[in-house]
Amino acid sequence: MAVMNPSIILLPNWIGDMLLALSIVTRLPETRRSNTTLLVPEQMSGLVRMLCDLPLIEFARNDTNERKSTVTAVRSGNFHTIYLLPFSFSSAWFALKSGVPVRRGLSREMRRFLLNDPLPGDLRNKSQHITSEYARILDTPFRSPETWTGTPVLPDDSYKGSIVYCPGAAYGPAKQWPHFAELARLQEQYHIVVLGTRNDQESAQKIVRVAPGRVTDLTGRTSLTEAAAIMSGACGVVSNDSGLMHLAAYIGTPVIGLFGSTSPVWTRPLGKRSMAMNFPEQCAPCFQRTCRYQHYRCLENIKPDAVAAVMANLLGSHEFYADH
Repeated sequence: MAVMNPSIILLPNWIGDMLLALSIVTRLPETRRSNTTLLVPEQMSGLVRMLCDLPLIEFARNDTNERKSTVTAVRSGNFHTIYLLPFSFSSAWFALKSGVPVRRGLSREMRRFLLNDPLPGDLRNKSQHITSEYARILDTPFRSPETWTGTPVLPDDSYKGSIVYCPGAAYGPAKQWPHFAELARLQEQYHIVVLGTRNDQESAQKIVRVAPGRVTDLTGRTSLTEAAAIMSGACGVVSNDSGLMHLAAYIGTPVIGLFGSTSPVWTRPLGKRSMAMNFPEQCAPCFQRTCRYQHYRCLENIKPDAVAAVMANLLGSHEFYADH
């Protein structure tokens, strides 16, 4: 059997994109997996180690010394090919400085001259799931997101059987569903755990006030690996289109992803037991952080009773197929 040349894959910087990419990487043929190293944004290295057994190098770049250290680490790996899943100019410039002979990625952001295995920039096509783009870059067959079966992690039994709410989205208000508190009132049979960053604490407190005694607010108090363990023990997750939504789907917990300005066709959560919900508006998806019309109807019109009904259906079926 021929031995393949060692390769390194630069994963995306956003948590959700990184997890979607990882779902393709982990299903590479074993002959390639055994010769593959991951280059992972430093802040996500712990999570990737939890979810994947491939060797990794931390992509540290906060200052000049860190960048030089990362370049040295990649150079020492004697890699033949670097696959660039981000399409930024800086990622291609880094690849050139690292000395990897073959640099493969999309010809975008004026970086064509830095790549010697370029792919057409229009492969970034929001009318199809983003994992098809990653599969093309990695030169491996595309598998639809519905085929993902999950990567279980050891659950945190402290919140076993709870429903997890993720009311935040770093992208902006056009991705933040306003009805979590009303949903909590409807889902009165469940204990609710709220996950997110410190920036989500105001949203969490609205939920706490509606359902006193039934809500644990953990916003700003968990790492990504701790959040994964909590969601692993939960019976279901309701989340804005965010990194936590994709994390729940990646580990196989039933999840409803709520989409406003973004497109479920492009970034729906992985797996058969996930559901993307959106409301058809003529102006959506606009992919903007804020609504230029100031109405946010794409989110306002996803009603909490509909979400509660979908979650009940999702939890009652082991063969639930999501439609958009």
